[in-house]
Amino acid sequence: MAQKVRLIRLAWENGVGFKMDTKLDEGAYTTVIEIEENGHIKDLWESGIEIVCTKYFEKELDSIGSEMKS
Repeated sequence: MAQKVRLIRLAWENGVGFKMDTKLDEGAYTTVIEIEENGHIKDLWESGIEIVCTKYFEKELDSIGSEMKS
């Protein structure tokens, strides 16, 4: 099986927004989550951004682990 590369890109700017996107190998980037700053980033972070990013990362690690074990 050929080597795979999963890239996860995070972009943020205070007062503007946050974005997490990803791509596998030479594929196109797809957005995991994108939030525009609207003065409520603290609430958005704790109730959405942090959860989505953590769950996505855990899912990818589980997937990679399953593939490596087989």
